[in-house]
Parts: sequence; C-alpha cells; structure tokens
Amino acid sequence: MRMTAIISEYNPFHNGHLYQAKIARQETGADLIVAIMSGTFMQRGEPAFTDKWSRAQAAVASGEIDLVLELPFYFAVQRADRFARGGVTIAETIGAQTLSFGSECGDIAPFIQAATENHEATPRYQALVQQGLANGLSSATAASQAFAAMTTTLDLTTPNNTLGYYYARAASSITLHTTKRIGSGYHDLSVGDIMSATAIRAYYMKHQSLIGLPDATADVLQNGAFASFDAYYPFLRHRLLTTSLVDLMQFNGIDASLAPRLIEGARQAATFEEFLAYVKTRRYTRTSLQRALIYLLTSTTTREMEDLAFDQVEYVRPLAFNDRGRSALRDIKTRIPVVSTFSKHPWLIKESQVTAAYAVPLARYSDLEEHRRFAYFSGKASK
Repeated sequence: MRMTAIISEYNPFHNGHLYQAKIARQETGADLIVAIMSGTFMQRGEPAFTDKWSRAQAAVASGEIDLVLELPFYFAVQRADRFARGGVTIAETIGAQTLSFGSECGDIAPFIQAATENHEATPRYQALVQQGLANGLSSATAASQAFAAMTTTLDLTTPNNTLGYYYARAASSITLHTTKRIGSGYHDLSVGDIMSATAIRAYYMKHQSLIGLPDATADVLQNGAFASFDAYYPFLRHRLLTTSLVDLMQFNGIDASLAPRLIEGARQAATFEEFLAYVKTRRYTRTSLQRALIYLLTSTTTREMEDLAFDQVEYVRPLAFNDRGRSALRDIKTRIPVVSTFSKHPWLIKESQVTAAYAVPLARYSDLEEHRRFAYFSGKASK
C-alpha cells in the first residue's frame, strides 16, 4: 500500500485542504492519504477552532483523508523546525513513502536545494541572526532575514514555504512533494470558495456561519463548540495574577524579562487583544506570546521541553479512519505501537491534561472523558 502523509492542523478542514489532498493522491500515486494532525492547540499557540475528534472526523468525511493520526502536543505547539521534525519523524516511522505539503513556491526543487545548502550551520548565518536579535528582531524574523541575505533559492518570509523548508531539513527516508497553495494566503480574510482557515474562523465568529468547507466537513462541524482566545483570557489572567514571579518562570517560554510584563499586562488589560497589545514587542511576537500562554494554561514547564527528543516517537494514536485507514493501521502496527485505547504513557496523560485545559473554559465537560474516547471509524463494521 503506497502511503502519502500530510502534516496538518485542519483548523478547520477547508476546500484548500481538499484540493491539496486530491492533488497529492494523484501526483504521488497514493493508495492512502494519512494526515498527521495537531490536536488541541495549534503550532502558533492558538486554541483549536473545535475539538480534535470533530476535526479528524471532518477530514475523513471529506473522502480524501483515509487516516488521521494525532501529532502530540509536545510536537504540535512548537516553533517551525521542531513542529516539522516531530511530524516528519511520525511520517517516516509509520512507513509513508511520500510527504506532501502545500507551499507558496509550488516546486519541490528549491526546498531540496535550500535544505542541502545548510546555511544555518555557517558562521555567517549565525552572525547575521545575532545581528538581527541585537537590533530587536524576533528570533523568527532574524532567522528569515539571515537566510534571505545568504540565498535566493527559497523565500522563507511566507509560512508554508518556511514549514516546507524544515520538512526538507528533517526528511531522511521519505520523498517530498508539494502543491502550490491556491486561494487566500494564511492571513488573508477575504471570502471565496477557497478561503484561509483564518478567514473561515473570523467569518464564523462574526456571522455564526461556516463557509469555505466541503459539504461533508461542514455537516460534521455544524454543531461544534468553537473556541477563540477570548474564552481563555479570564483563566490566564487569574493564573498570571495568582502566580509568583519565580513560579511563573518555570513555564516554557516565560523568562525573567517576560514574566513581570505578563503580570502587569494582566493587571491592565480587560480583554485578550488589549493584553497582547500591552505585552507584545519586536522580541516578544504574538506567536511566541501565544505559545508561552498555552504552556502556562497547560502547566508545561521548561524542564518538560528540555527532555524531549523531536526525532523519536514511541506510539501513534488514530483519531479517525475509513476502511483504507483501518487496513493501513494493521501495517503500521508492525512498525510502531498503535494506541487505540488510553494508557498511562506520560505523553497520553499530558494529552488528557491538555484537553482539560482546552475544554473547561468552553464548558465542554464531556471532553474531559478523553481517556474513554475511541477513534472515529467511517467504514463498514466488521461482522
């Protein structure tokens, strides 16, 4: 069985995702498309639009995704290189022959060439990054500007190109494939047949209506509970105002400089957007702040993160699958344990805690029963 993997968030699964999966299946000759999907919180440190089980079911309902595996929290809420390394590790471990991703570039050759050039290992690159940091740039901006100064091979100022570059850097045994992103860009809020996930979420928050989704996906998500950071700010504000500076600095992403700024922001700001505006600087970008706040919300410490190896995975967990996906799981089980029922693995215990942090502010108390959840199966039941 020829398997193509897509590292994804599907927040939510929209028409652009459907297009990418169709093209990936056609151009890679895949018998099966497996999505390795972020669970409860996203790479940029945002709460998922709706819960991971519904998003996984919606992806399989599209007819183009055969199996959804969970990208663990420790891999999912990370900077681009670590997010990519974790996802690629899972794709290669399960035996996928190809990794497909959308990009602004649309041509795989520049990604492979840029990864081969390995500019990040050179003294000049490091010097340029340090120069950017000294000038007050964020680490991500300093890195992209340093890269641009050294090569014209690939534009890393766009989000999908950046992830694609790190997929290429992480890839070892897997073949890479890309499709050119069509429709709206990541931050584009325009309305149309193919919209960005950001635009779909923004439209829903304003109009309480889902657009830009495949019909089958929209049907699954129609009665979902939809999240935004506004629901989490009272909980974060309480945490910031009742935690000592010393304790606050134990959480990943919160250093001695940021901690007092977060506390003062919580004192001053009544809403999440006001809070972000107060604490955000060129050094502390919106994305880095959101990640730090998610680590605080989920009680994720720096020590936890220091012990991680992003090129190792001990299990995979299916969230949804069809008949083809079920067949693939039989083969995957010969390569790595497949966890279909809850166990006391430390990472699964963490997932349960993370789900609680996500569900309680939304009053989704049924989601606290994650340890009793099973993957959604859309195929024919065995007799």
